[in-house]
Amino acid sequence: MKPFPILLTFDLDGETAFEEMHPGIPYWVTQGGYGPRKGVYRIMDLLDTYDIKGTFCVVGQTAERYPEAVEEIVSRGHEVACHGYTHRGYNALDAETEKASIIKSREMLEGFTGEKILGHRTPRWRPSERTHGYLAELGFKWNSDYMGSEECFYNRIDGRESKLLEIPVAYNLDDWTFFFDWGATVAETVDVWEIEFDARYKDRSLFCLTNHPQVTGRPSRLLCLKGIIEYALKFPDVDFMKATDYVKTYWG
Repeated sequence: MKPFPILLTFDLDGETAFEEMHPGIPYWVTQGGYGPRKGVYRIMDLLDTYDIKGTFCVVGQTAERYPEAVEEIVSRGHEVACHGYTHRGYNALDAETEKASIIKSREMLEGFTGEKILGHRTPRWRPSERTHGYLAELGFKWNSDYMGSEECFYNRIDGRESKLLEIPVAYNLDDWTFFFDWGATVAETVDVWEIEFDARYKDRSLFCLTNHPQVTGRPSRLLCLKGIIEYALKFPDVDFMKATDYVKTYWG
């Protein structure tokens, strides 16, 4: 039996997420800045404890503001993926601006990694009808926005199956849902993640967790990430993987 793949993904938004939703309000904007200033380092320290590598989807503007954070992500061996140049959903952009945002953010991040960026996650999980076509044209191997499946699938572009793999996400595997939308406790969050893990482990579907350094990077909330890692490690055949490694290993 093949190992059970686990992807730990982290959206490094910085202030950009809150600048879009709550412009000019320090109460919100400074929460975003906590991610690249403190939270991302706390998360990486935890991952180091278990020798786990994650995938960090980085907003271009955040990389500009906090280059040292991106440098540290790379130096510790984690994957860097694109997350737009700003955190504005592509469905709110015109065609020229959308494509330019993807290209600009990718080129910027490749300046840190020294290698081609192959992964992408749309800001706010809001692609346009053009997004998949642009990503395929630009040579991306995977995207991660949709919630319609627990299994990966190749996106259809202009009615035809493409080579752009979709890595599905889920609201109940996202820290934002629990702490910003629901006001859940750490214990409640870990409980849901463990139950979801059990279900996916049973049917051998992918377990892809989405966290945000400005959320999970807080001291108490880090216990959620610690909890699901330690729970998963009780199973003999789990494999924590970077997203592109997963795509290359299981999808060729």
